[in-house]
Amino acid sequence: MKWVAVLSLLLAGCAGAPQSQRTATPERPLVAPSALGAERSVNQVVRGAIGSREMTLNCVVTVKDGQMTVVGLSAMGVRLFTIHYDGRDVQSEQSLPTPEQLTPRRLLADLQFVFWPAAALQQPLKQQGWDVSDSSGTRRLRRDGNLVAEAHYGGDDPWSGRSWLVNLEYGYSLQIDSKAL
Repeated sequence: MKWVAVLSLLLAGCAGAPQSQRTATPERPLVAPSALGAERSVNQVVRGAIGSREMTLNCVVTVKDGQMTVVGLSAMGVRLFTIHYDGRDVQSEQSLPTPEQLTPRRLLADLQFVFWPAAALQQPLKQQGWDVSDSSGTRRLRRDGNLVAEAHYGGDDPWSGRSWLVNLEYGYSLQIDSKAL
């Protein structure tokens, strides 16, 4: 439960500085979907907070045949967006505007940061100045020594259970409840 207190402090810190005061870092590179090393298909309930704004949506994430697809649905089952990544290009369709902090590419990078094995992320990210580290249920992402994002895990398998992501640079947090399909 100690990590809940830490997460609360981090979330409070996220709301403090407006984005215009942050120094933007380069976008994180995406790794090939095949770097996951397995096929996955999960349903996720994602609760997000950006400043004082909160949202909840359902997502279906599929990683299969070297492709990654994320479909976001409203609570009523209406498709809000579809993001597809083939290892080279990100394609997206949106029926409603999304917050500027949550671009399709950034959402994919966040999902990879939370769910891909650290070993699959370390080399590609390190080549571009990023550092990924894991320590007892917490994963940290740094750029030039500065903490950019942090993920916390409620169990041993993030693909089946609860995970949390705090993006310190862009001031948002995600609580992700995953269940295999």
